[in-house]
Amino acid sequence: MTNDQLHLDLMRRFAVFWSARDADGCMACFSEDAVFAASAGPEPGTTYAGKAAIRAKLQEIFEDPANAPLVSGRFFTMGDAGMMEWVLDRQMPDGTVKTFRGIDIYEFDGGLIRLKDSYRKCL
Repeated sequence: MTNDQLHLDLMRRFAVFWSARDADGCMACFSEDAVFAASAGPEPGTTYAGKAAIRAKLQEIFEDPANAPLVSGRFFTMGDAGMMEWVLDRQMPDGTVKTFRGIDIYEFDGGLIRLKDSYRKCL
């Protein structure tokens, strides 16, 4: 199996774990020194470095009932980088539902995710 195929499989598994709100499954996909650059927060976004910080943020995301499951779209890889398109719906505090489209840019190391860098826009 080529590295591109291994990376595609890893991104697809990660998307399944994310949609199932499976923090343990997601964490099994990250390297020890991984970084999650979230699309929300003041940086813009917020960066979580290391597995403990990433796990805490994922658990917070997964426990929020306003977050609907992620619907993944196309996946791309090139060398040690990859990208996944996604769509999700989120219930806002006023009860309306907003749809977000985004991409995650990945960097891989040793068959695991070293970087998950998320970008989104509201439709």
